[in-house]
Amino acid sequence: MKLKTTLTVLIASLVLFTHSLSAAELKKNEWLVRLILKAETEKLEDPYNTLGQLRGALPGLDDRDLPELSQTWAGTYLSVIFYRPEWPGQKQTFNTDYHPPARAKADEWTFEVRSDDPARDLSLTWESENTNMKRMVLVDLQEDVVFPAVVRGEPQVYNFRMNGAVREFAWRVLTPADYKQLVASRKEGNKAKRKNRKSDWLPKGWGQGEGRGHRSDDTGNGLPEDPFGD
Repeated sequence: MKLKTTLTVLIASLVLFTHSLSAAELKKNEWLVRLILKAETEKLEDPYNTLGQLRGALPGLDDRDLPELSQTWAGTYLSVIFYRPEWPGQKQTFNTDYHPPARAKADEWTFEVRSDDPARDLSLTWESENTNMKRMVLVDLQEDVVFPAVVRGEPQVYNFRMNGAVREFAWRVLTPADYKQLVASRKEGNKAKRKNRKSDWLPKGWGQGEGRGHRSDDTGNGLPEDPFGD
């Protein structure tokens, strides 16, 4: 009971913290995106993970990057985490990751989805504050899928099946030039009516990001090969 009470208080604190940032305190060029992971058939959900750009934030660890609640990774679990073993301190997993504002520049956050069921069907969606997400994409690093955050202004839902205990993703902000390239490429792809194509575009030089090569925990079936060849 004591553990449950502590867990409830910590989660409530996180929600209040995120809510306070998502209100009038957000200044120009500051924004947030909250990731929401669900397993609909099992009524499991993890909606407590936020990324964004805030004034005073650092590219690495800062006071607004909140560590993930302690996990045993046993029993039934479903979690989105920002895995940051390169950050100082004892914590490696975080609920939030904020960067400094970088208007009209590219930016990237890598994160993981973890599940006790290596074949669980999941959905990932998002909510935003102070941004329309037009130049943002979700990248499934396992399947080489580049997925738009919004279509005609509406946040999308990415459905996938776990393929092991860990699945890696990236959230990317495109430069205006890269966004135009993406739109043009998709129009060409629609005209060609290509079949069975997972992803029609990725900015030059963008591969797995910095999320590879430093894992220390057991990942079940192991990590997928680099789909981009970087």
